[in-house]
Amino acid sequence: MNIIHTVDQTHIRSINQRVILEKIYCDEPISRAELSRELCISKSAMTENISSLLDIGIIQEVGAGAAMSTGGRKPILLKFNENYQYIIAIELNFEDPIFVLGNLRGETLNKITVAIANDAKYPERLNLVLNATNLLLSTAGLSRQDLAIIAISCPGVFDPENRNYYAESNFANWNMSDLSRQLEELFETQVLVVNDVNAAAVGEFTTGAGKKAENLVYISGGYGFGAGIIINGKLYLGSTNRAGEISNSIPAGPLGLVNGKFGNLGDTVNIRALKQYIRTKAPKETRDAFAALGKTPDSAGFKDIVRVWREGDEFLKKCIDGISEIIGATISNIISLLNCDMVILGGDYVTFQSQMLPIINRIVQESAFEPISVVSASLETNAGICGLFALSKEIIFDRICNYEHT
Repeated sequence: MNIIHTVDQTHIRSINQRVILEKIYCDEPISRAELSRELCISKSAMTENISSLLDIGIIQEVGAGAAMSTGGRKPILLKFNENYQYIIAIELNFEDPIFVLGNLRGETLNKITVAIANDAKYPERLNLVLNATNLLLSTAGLSRQDLAIIAISCPGVFDPENRNYYAESNFANWNMSDLSRQLEELFETQVLVVNDVNAAAVGEFTTGAGKKAENLVYISGGYGFGAGIIINGKLYLGSTNRAGEISNSIPAGPLGLVNGKFGNLGDTVNIRALKQYIRTKAPKETRDAFAALGKTPDSAGFKDIVRVWREGDEFLKKCIDGISEIIGATISNIISLLNCDMVILGGDYVTFQSQMLPIINRIVQESAFEPISVVSASLETNAGICGLFALSKEIIFDRICNYEHT
């Protein structure tokens, strides 16, 4: 059934103002005449909208531009005020949380990383977030009124309407439902909670390897295994915010069945599975390589595994080959399903890109209905933060212009 939406003058004004603000953001400095001409908005409507944006302070007049060839007064140029308000982006990962203060251009003004014990209870975690957020504001000489939004990326699925949070047991102690509510109350600002892979996908799409794509899939491999999906330039979340949870897919081949039951793709290829395989299958040569680092297969962390792999350990190379083949088959299926422009490999496994990508691309070229190249993420550990800034900017612009998506 097609639903017809009526549009009144207030809605038209919001749409125009949103388009004007985006144009100034992208093409500053720019004159009113250029805006009117390029956006096909009348001069009177342009004057009204510009006046409102100037009154708010989100744009500024910055002097005169070049005069027209026909003569006349030089036009007054407009620029975006990136310091109108500020964003705090928080990346809650499986290691130490990262806190970043940025302006509306997504430029980092300060960044801190805070260590926290894996067994820390929620009150301690809440106190850590409050202290880090207050520290970022105070060191920049800002107050809570200067803060436009707090954006958080984390593993799992967050339902913003009911504030329900679904995550692995070792991450659920962040208690995202209470954390988001308490931050909103204490800082009197909006709190955005985004899945970490989705945030990284948006980061690569807006700032990184996917800037020229319209439809892309970002695959994150590491302690978790998931996908972020961009369709027609927009993050696709699905009906209940669970799109991209490919960790729950069934692995291809004999790995699909474990003791007569279907297995789990994430549990087959994530870092925990890799560590378990090393613990149980590593030959003497590999164990000796870990011993040279003062480690055993039981005590080795991911960084130790990477170091031994870089030294050319044959067993670890075979492990990465096996993981690459499974990921390659998964990506090939995704490409055939979505017919996307690009697939980006990110997460912790981007460390192994020199070995993984040739295998993945061979499988894709052999198997996908319309093969494309799988490339490496370019933003490394900054993808999630960049994504949070990009998503926050859209929310802030919509709020300023009273713009509602239909």
